[in-house]
Amino acid sequence: MDAGMRKTDVAAALDPQTRRIVDAVSGERLIEDTRAIASQVRLSGSAEERHAFTYIERRLRDAGLRTQMFEHDALISLPQAATLQILDVGSGEIPCITHSFGASTPPAGLEGRTVYVRDVAGDLAGLRGAIAVVDGLAMPTVVRKLEAAGALGIVFLNRDPVVHEMIVSTVWGSPTPAQVNQLPSVPVVSTAGTGAARLRAQLDGEHPLRCRLTASVQTEWRRLPVLTADVVGTDEETFVLLAGHVDSWHHGAMDNGGANAVMMEVGRLLARGRPRRGLRLAFWSGHSHGRYAGSTWYVDSHWKELDAHCAVHLYIDSVGGRGATELGSGYCMPETRAIGAHVIAAVTDQQYQGSRVGRSVDQSLLGIGVPSLFMTLSEHPADGPDASRDFAITGSTGGGLGWWWHTPDDTLDKLDPAALTRDAQIYAAAVHILCTSVVLPLDYSATARELAAALRTLQAQLRNRFDVSDCIGEADRLQAEAAQFAKEAPPAEANPVLMRLGRILIPVLYTQAGRFDHDPATSIPHLLPLVEAARLAGSDPASAEAKALHIAAVRGRNRLLQALGEARRCISQ
Repeated sequence: MDAGMRKTDVAAALDPQTRRIVDAVSGERLIEDTRAIASQVRLSGSAEERHAFTYIERRLRDAGLRTQMFEHDALISLPQAATLQILDVGSGEIPCITHSFGASTPPAGLEGRTVYVRDVAGDLAGLRGAIAVVDGLAMPTVVRKLEAAGALGIVFLNRDPVVHEMIVSTVWGSPTPAQVNQLPSVPVVSTAGTGAARLRAQLDGEHPLRCRLTASVQTEWRRLPVLTADVVGTDEETFVLLAGHVDSWHHGAMDNGGANAVMMEVGRLLARGRPRRGLRLAFWSGHSHGRYAGSTWYVDSHWKELDAHCAVHLYIDSVGGRGATELGSGYCMPETRAIGAHVIAAVTDQQYQGSRVGRSVDQSLLGIGVPSLFMTLSEHPADGPDASRDFAITGSTGGGLGWWWHTPDDTLDKLDPAALTRDAQIYAAAVHILCTSVVLPLDYSATARELAAALRTLQAQLRNRFDVSDCIGEADRLQAEAAQFAKEAPPAEANPVLMRLGRILIPVLYTQAGRFDHDPATSIPHLLPLVEAARLAGSDPASAEAKALHIAAVRGRNRLLQALGEARRCISQ
């Protein structure tokens, strides 16, 4: 789309039916529903959360959607209380909180010397038996690394003036027997503001520092609700999935009451007609306190239906924030980027580049191979007055979701009704286009093109250490054949092939565990099958490490080649 086009010209690119849907979004209804949902704290599995689910279901039924409520067991972890005390220097107690899936201490707490970890990627040899202190959010990957280095406990120093609630387990969903031992076994606390400043000042002093911390975390199996609501399509058995979580830290007006209201509004608007393709709304519990337990259970329990019928997954989280004006970095895949760019330009006149889908926020459908679009959508400018110093959307250079994210300050006043309406219009436009397009607007030639470019970069880095030229050739051929298919395939043949391409390529490009399991909540590297091949470039060719990396690289190359070849055969059949 021409970057010089005026907003009115760009908006005119929306078809009339989609424009009517966009224009019909009600800001008043969005705020009304957000206020009702965020009137209570919604801990996973709590009565207050059930009240919110009941409200949402009633409103959706009134709008004409077909609803279904499920229940399931999930391991939920609710932080209770924590203390942190600097010993020896008389600095007293520092306000702090503990985190979901952190370990509890004995009532008397634990005491030990402290080590200020300024570089988590550096030498951690001195951590054994010490309390590690590290700047930033309580991230599960950091907890895992410090625990493996022998830390007795961990203290995080948030940079924002308020401390952020977090979940510190990397286990995705409720654990299997093999994953139980992967849950953290050390207590984890966080502090911020003046408390963090006091501790930093003491750590920078001349004398060794000792601390005592206590933590109480209630981790237990609970019954959780999952709500789905359907607008039935007319011509196909497939559906678009729009999903978000209901549970919250504190009142969670932005995270995730506003997003729930957007989902309800999109469902109400789509239910006015009969779209070609169905729309399913899914409301999860267990997001904040169970590491995406609700979405994981639903995927596991409805795997066959999702595999056969789910065309695209849109996730929605923390939209409509006050001052959140940046819309360029929301999650996408290459095959879904164009639809995201189209609707954002049409509604806001902003350019959307998107960032690579990551392993976070209920991206539980990657193993099945469902294409994904969006997650968080609007972000603060990095220099904005409400930007967070602790959190930014992965792949962006912005200021995250506001300093109030995951704090008691996430209240209704942190939402801007105009921003919430804008974000709802973007989701409404994307959903309407996906549900009404004769051919799914999924561009797998873009997927192959980006893959081929990344492979060429990797080959240049590897030189003669490892050969990925066969993968480059297959990606180039897939790009050409996918582009030709998009031009020539009859609509009746196109959609099953497009869905099959996702089932073939996405599990290979975004997962290690494959189609029937769930990877941990860690980052998803680019060229995932060839991560070990990339490491070969910097290794000593004669080392044992290089030989082991070569074996893994060959296996990864085989996996990628098989997927690319299968994708090409899928197109040609």
